[in-house]
Amino acid sequence: MISHSARQYRYRNCLFVLAHMRCGSTALSNILCSRPDVSGYGETHVRHDGRAALGQLALNQLRRGGRKPQADYLFDKVLHSRYDLEAPPEFFHARAVFMVRRPGDAIRSIVKLFRRVGKNEYRTQEAAAAYYVERLAALETLWRRFPPDRRIGLTHKALLRDPARQLAAISARLKLVPPLVNRYDSPPASRQGGGGDPLTSGRYARIEPRLHDPHADAPLEIPPELAAQCEDRYLRLCDLYSEDRGKA
Repeated sequence: MISHSARQYRYRNCLFVLAHMRCGSTALSNILCSRPDVSGYGETHVRHDGRAALGQLALNQLRRGGRKPQADYLFDKVLHSRYDLEAPPEFFHARAVFMVRRPGDAIRSIVKLFRRVGKNEYRTQEAAAAYYVERLAALETLWRRFPPDRRIGLTHKALLRDPARQLAAISARLKLVPPLVNRYDSPPASRQGGGGDPLTSGRYARIEPRLHDPHADAPLEIPPELAAQCEDRYLRLCDLYSEDRGKA
């Protein structure tokens, strides 16, 4: 009923962050959702399999204090393929920001998170790496289905190295007016119940520029063939994003 109650509940009015866990997506989501024209808070865990999903998206936002009824855009962050595996053709009318992080950094961070919160699903590097490979393969498939003017890709490293430049690129490609600025309020819903980052997001009000940590390059304790798949998937997406920027 909600999805049919107003014209705004269309995928062409949606703004997504499509990514994997522990890639900086919460900070970017906070920047987007701090705008008055964006309704949302972070990851809603809605299965995008048809227009009715947008009613569930609005309902989840309402329940967790993230809904803005007059906003132009409905926001969601999707980090697991079970939520976008059966995306309908209309899903690709949305605007989407794709994010990816180097495998070693991301996998260690996933394991750290799940051990800290006491969950078993990704408590080993091998389990986290298997998720990483699967999710990046799915992101590549999704990327190819979005029109170039409705998508943009970036890396965690690029976002932290120069947040202003990356936010300007997102604003220009997705035609966000006014442009994004590097400041945000961290809503409670983005730090609890799987909505975002429960560890560090609440400590900041902006993306703090920083360089890559050289200590993060220690080898992963996973089978060599799995490590090679992680690196290959990461480089494939980086190449797609770079090629896309070059054509803009």
